[in-house]
Amino acid sequence: MSTAYVPYAGTAGWSGTDTSKARALDNLHSGNEQTNQENTLEMLKVYRQGLTWRELAELAKIHHGSASGVLSVLHKKGAIIRSNVVRNRCKVYYHPDNAANVVAELHGRKPKPCPHCGNDINA
Repeated sequence: MSTAYVPYAGTAGWSGTDTSKARALDNLHSGNEQTNQENTLEMLKVYRQGLTWRELAELAKIHHGSASGVLSVLHKKGAIIRSNVVRNRCKVYYHPDNAANVVAELHGRKPKPCPHCGNDINA
């Protein structure tokens, strides 16, 4: 991986708060975002049973926002797979090499039908 994935207006995204934005920008400028993405890919390769954001945060000793964010970005870019499996109330993510029998979920919001017309409100 030569550079970090930055699919959100040139960043890896943030939750909307000032502190989350500051963390995201600091991680990007310091190189921590790329390091987190590379480390996450390697960890998911090693942990064949996949990892949740909580497990990743604990193992990598990173903030919950960084753990959740890196998984979301890697999933959005197609570098990892989010399964329909839930462990301790969290979705499980897999490296593609370990996902042969995994039912994958697409990145993004689930369709939310309009109660009046039935069209997707999120579209």
